[in-house]
Amino acid sequence: MSLIGYVTRIHFADHVLEDALPEELRTLGVQRPLVVTDAAGEADDGFERLADVLPKRIVPLRRVEAVLEKGGRDAVLAEVVDSGADAVIGMGGALALDVARVIGRAALTTVPIIVLPTTTASVGLGPVDECLATGAAATFVPALILCDPTLTLGADAAVTAADGMDALIHCLEAYLSTAWNPPADGIALEGVRRAAAHLERAVQDGSDLAARREMLAAALNAGLAAAKGLGGVHALAHALEAEARGTRAGRPFRHGRLHAALVPPVMAFNAPAVADRLPALRAALNLAPGADVTLALGALGHRVGLPGRLSDLRLDAPALARVAVRAAEGGANRTNPRLATAADYRLMLEAAL
Repeated sequence: MSLIGYVTRIHFADHVLEDALPEELRTLGVQRPLVVTDAAGEADDGFERLADVLPKRIVPLRRVEAVLEKGGRDAVLAEVVDSGADAVIGMGGALALDVARVIGRAALTTVPIIVLPTTTASVGLGPVDECLATGAAATFVPALILCDPTLTLGADAAVTAADGMDALIHCLEAYLSTAWNPPADGIALEGVRRAAAHLERAVQDGSDLAARREMLAAALNAGLAAAKGLGGVHALAHALEAEARGTRAGRPFRHGRLHAALVPPVMAFNAPAVADRLPALRAALNLAPGADVTLALGALGHRVGLPGRLSDLRLDAPALARVAVRAAEGGANRTNPRLATAADYRLMLEAAL
């Protein structure tokens, strides 16, 4: 069986795109879907595989970049209504999945949203990108998720490293979150274990399907656990992402690339509040009792090619101030183990630089 009924309908298996999607589309009554994709969704032969199983009356494809342009989302929403699109399918990386969720939610609440991840970033279940939506759409759950590890084989080493680290830190921060959700704790720790054990293999050998499968499982865990909330690393990463875009029309940005640099100062700030949770994290990371979790995560980031500093972002003093304020106001800060002020985030940013 490939079907998981936790939270929503989730299929997880090799080639489940072909094995499950046609029947699921018939069940949902989908005849004219709109597809949102990105470079990750079009890597390798993934999109051709999707096209082979879709109904022939597909609404013209939309790339994420077009949707993010000024007015682009409104144009796509109008197209969903005017064209009679009866579903929105997001295929690609985290941003493509988020854009599909926002479009489907904003167009009509009855339009089913289907997501097909092609990288190992957190699967589309947690809050969407804060630059895209707020309110109800920020936590909207898709009607169907298809996790097909073979779709992730086209992701290159840099994408795999950034998105894999994003999944790991999603799980870590969900576990450390101040919210009370014991099932999410278990899911988060299992995601940390899978990601820590297999990220390097997935980066080093893109054809290692077993490692890709484990990393996609960690990404699913990250999405499931994210309902518990995130923390300071993501508060800063989302704020830095927004700053890099400049506006909502800016280019896509993989914030997972920043995590290796952000983990040390954020963990140092949170240390007084998380000491009782570190033994379980060490076990999930396969570390010895008393080992430094922060050093281990930094070393892992270095081994998979992630930068240990933010210096290449070239942030000036006004930019640092804007990022710090946005991080303090972001949703992830509300469940950080210690509520941080803009001044606290400014200090963390300076340490990461």
